Amino acid sequence: MKTLWKLAICIAIALVPFSISSCGDDDDDAIGSVNELIGIWEGVSEDEWVVENGERDETTGEDISNERYELKADMTFNTLWKSNGTWNISETGKWEFSKNSVKLIYYYPNDGGYDEEEPDIWKILEISGSTMVWEYYSKEPGLELYTKQTLRKVN
Repeated sequence: MKTLWKLAICIAIALVPFSISSCGDDDDDAIGSVNELIGIWEGVSEDEWVVENGERDETTGEDISNERYELKADMTFNTLWKSNGTWNISETGKWEFSKNSVKLIYYYPNDGGYDEEEPDIWKILEISGSTMVWEYYSKEPGLELYTKQTLRKVN
């Protein structure tokens, strides 16, 4: 009986480090939350570079105040463009948030629905009150794209 008790104690001691290491908060470095993101975000400025067929084109500080992202509490979204003083919905879809990233899954009714295979994933670099900075990167054969946008919350 003593041998079984000692064995149980040894096993328990051996497992303690694993249980302690798994108790850490994996979200310590997380930026943003669903509640912080819900609302209408209007573009302020954009830095972007594109490499297409080996040629690089770069813009910095571009005014994007005619662009908005509406992230709704029901986890759907709209992208809006301002034309002739009126905001118009240009695209819709659903969105997800996971540790520093917003995944925009666009809806294309004429092409079978949600584009689950190629969502846009925006990494949040900074969010505080009414300002957010996020970035997007994409690479495929012959085309590489990087975009960083500064947005302000308008509601």
